[in-house]
Amino acid sequence: MTNITDEVHRGAICDLRALQQPGLQTFKRYIRGSLPGPPFWRLTGMQPTEAGLGKATYSMPITPWLADGTGVYWGGIYAMFADAPLASAIWTTLPAGKVLSTSELNMCFIRPITSNTQNIVGRATTVHSGSQVGLSSIQINDQDGRTLAYGSTRCLIADFPVNPDQELPLPDLGPTDPPDPYLRPPPKPYFCDMGHLPEQVPIELQRTTINEGRIHPVWLLTGYRAIEIENGRCISTMPSSPWFSNGTLSIYGGLLAWAADFTMGAAVYSTLPAGSIFATLDMHIRFARPAKLNSGDLILEAQVLHRGRQLRVSSCNIDTPSGKRVAIATGSALMIPGGAQMLSDGKEPDEIIATATSGKPWTP
Repeated sequence: MTNITDEVHRGAICDLRALQQPGLQTFKRYIRGSLPGPPFWRLTGMQPTEAGLGKATYSMPITPWLADGTGVYWGGIYAMFADAPLASAIWTTLPAGKVLSTSELNMCFIRPITSNTQNIVGRATTVHSGSQVGLSSIQINDQDGRTLAYGSTRCLIADFPVNPDQELPLPDLGPTDPPDPYLRPPPKPYFCDMGHLPEQVPIELQRTTINEGRIHPVWLLTGYRAIEIENGRCISTMPSSPWFSNGTLSIYGGLLAWAADFTMGAAVYSTLPAGSIFATLDMHIRFARPAKLNSGDLILEAQVLHRGRQLRVSSCNIDTPSGKRVAIATGSALMIPGGAQMLSDGKEPDEIIATATSGKPWTP
């Protein structure tokens, strides 16, 4: 299968009508459908569902397109999702002619996404909205109301004057057929024979994946690829596709956070012995500059900074093709000895983590 990002994108980019009214009115128009959503919403199914002064709620379906080759959903999915409602909550407090850019995003992961998670809901609230800086926080729940993650952000606010009375052209929204990517039948995940996962040495499995061109569903959705693995180090690339626009000419920050988390996770996984897996606990990313659309493949390089008995700490740099720094991320992960066997046996990630944190030794 080809990458979704190789297709012509769909959705609105640089629709200046969104800046002709105060932020709260704009988001109510998005919710009503009188303003078209940007490409990233069309890619994933993410959409705003409620908006009030200083508040924004979004939902996103959890489809197999977001999973890795073992069917597991990594913690970075929460960061991918959270950035939009966090920024939107601040935007609802702003007058017309203002734009936002994420400067910093922090996420704490509480529960993992499982096969029972149908969709996630993020409720963001503004903490501070000034003339240049806005702060907000978010709680992410599943469809049953269970808290999955918590996060916060700092956004920079800038002027982008638009004539509120000017008749602006309708944006080109792209094709309508086939259905939006998240609605299509997903590819079958394949990382390895799950029955043999407990025997596999992680770094050898990762190198086989690269050499044989094995594909995770989320890689096909995003065009992300790991290209080099060493012990405690991973280098990956990701296209600067217009599909990644959240309405602007730059890549959506939440997608960059997801890519950083996946690269850091790969670096951590490469350090583990056979039979072990890991669970991401948290991540933090700072954005140094926008990553422009259609500017070539981004380069992500992650390395493990600390190798404790239970905890791994890693970092990731995201650079443009010319070497300019886009973002810097850090994260921590919990080691789970015996977790590969539990995953092979069909246990859900939340069951595996509960076993790992119970203090009781795991026995087959």
